[in-house]
Amino acid sequence: MTKMAIYEKNEGRQMIKNSRYFKGDYVAFGVLRTLIATTFAYIIMVILYVLCNLEKLVADINSLDYAAVGKRLGIYYILMLIVYTIIAAMVYAYQYNHSRKGLKKYFSRHIS
Repeated sequence: MTKMAIYEKNEGRQMIKNSRYFKGDYVAFGVLRTLIATTFAYIIMVILYVLCNLEKLVADINSLDYAAVGKRLGIYYILMLIVYTIIAAMVYAYQYNHSRKGLKKYFSRHIS
């Protein structure tokens, strides 16, 4: 009984919290959080790039092809979203499956 209480207090807390969701909902919510975080990270990266290369950008302000720059930024953003979405979906699916296995062990100990 003591082992179960320790398990429930430490790693079981997150597993029990995850058990409230279906797998698809848990993964979708995790991917949504990743998309939002990735968007903020991309915005910060673009701002840092602009600040680091501000002198060159100001010097070339009249000769820049803004449509090409916009396309390039859009393509990089979409690629970044795709990569991080795939990684997030795999990670959240693994976490959900791992927590389900842990809960099965927990309940098998709890019942017997």
